[in-house]
Amino acid sequence: MKIKKEHFDHLQTSINQVLDKYNDQGQLVAEYEQGLFPRSEKTKDLQRRFCFDLLYGAGLTKFVCDELYSYLNDDHIYTALKTIVPSVSRNY
Repeated sequence: MKIKKEHFDHLQTSINQVLDKYNDQGQLVAEYEQGLFPRSEKTKDLQRRFCFDLLYGAGLTKFVCDELYSYLNDDHIYTALKTIVPSVSRNY
């Protein structure tokens, strides 16, 4: 991965806080797998959508714009997110 360790750690900590609050029993994963989120019918890559929704939900947009985009693109960020975020698979 191309991301700096301190930036990865910040992503991981912030996203894990969201997961601890909203996915403590797997309910958030289940909602995404069942398509219970806005515009689910238009989502082509469910894992990518889930990762970036969690990134946004963790309030990391400014951090991404100010810090990560100075040396990473979305593909690099997605690679890091895939190691943090639980896997989801479409069940709808």
